[in-house]
Amino acid sequence: MDGTTRPPHACPGGSSRASCFSAPTVGRSVAASGFTLLVVLGLAVWSAALACSEQACEQHFLLQEVREVRVADGGYLREASGLTGFGGHIWTVSDKNDAAIYRLDLSSRERVAAARETPLHISPAIRQALSACRSHRGDRLDLEGIAADAGGLFFLLSENYRAILITEVVDPSGPTPRAAVTDVLCVPDRNLSANDGLEGLSAFSGGLLTLEEGKSSPTKRLYRCLPPDRHCSPVRFPALDGRTPDISFRDPHGTRLLVLNTASGLLERFNKVCEVQVGDQTVRACVLDLDQVKEGAKSRGDLPESFRREGGMNYEGIHFDAATGRLYIINDNNAVWNLIFYQDADREPTLLLIFTHTTPP
Repeated sequence: MDGTTRPPHACPGGSSRASCFSAPTVGRSVAASGFTLLVVLGLAVWSAALACSEQACEQHFLLQEVREVRVADGGYLREASGLTGFGGHIWTVSDKNDAAIYRLDLSSRERVAAARETPLHISPAIRQALSACRSHRGDRLDLEGIAADAGGLFFLLSENYRAILITEVVDPSGPTPRAAVTDVLCVPDRNLSANDGLEGLSAFSGGLLTLEEGKSSPTKRLYRCLPPDRHCSPVRFPALDGRTPDISFRDPHGTRLLVLNTASGLLERFNKVCEVQVGDQTVRACVLDLDQVKEGAKSRGDLPESFRREGGMNYEGIHFDAATGRLYIINDNNAVWNLIFYQDADREPTLLLIFTHTTPP
């Protein structure tokens, strides 16, 4: 429905206007009109919400390789969430109580990305500043996003505190990088629950964007945080069905976003990447269908068997490198869930998907 359908005439009989002004009929008319309006508005919102999930995708990106993301002890990096690039490396965080960032080493010719843990130093003063942002669940960070700017500052998104941790990384490309949180930025408003809040974070030359996904609603809230104080204010964003676990800029000027848009329910299942114009309320295009990628990979012997078969569907991080045209996507391996229910945290692999663009970025 395009929203132009008009309700039938509210007055029974139609030939006389008198009955339209009797109190009961007016009540019925108003109720009917109101109900119709709600239906029309509901369908309009529903149509907007499905703008990306129902679109046929223009495949802007081609899968080049897949790497298993492993830590030093040989297990998978657990609960990865968010991606960014800096210093020729890809970086990620874990979304549980893990005060660290991870640098992914892609130099090996094997189908593995080694994750080097870089613990976060958080001083008592920073902990005090965090407390002003308020938390849902004690002092755990619950890191859900990571971004880096051209100057080398890293930004970490804490869903629990609803805050951005401004972080300096010393020797980011060296053998022993060190990271310390230097400042805290509280994001305005409050999310409805601890699991319904901030998920995506991306940095550009003029500031930051962070996204509140709102799992229970197609309405998402995008915040733009600009210098000099990086004050965050909401900007328009399309209604999108499903989850939006991460965002990345497609251009260096901060005008176009790539958004992970996923659903894994009984009625709907999709994993797509959508392009959005910042400040617009419509989706420009669906640029990648990850389910089609997964299906097409089953016969590719150059990809890890863990991806060709069971792994890698719970996508949680995205990063687009405008300089090289490469797109990186990482999944959450559900380690905590699998440890509780299957006593095997490494039951599912953590995978880094690497794409090259097929059209100009």
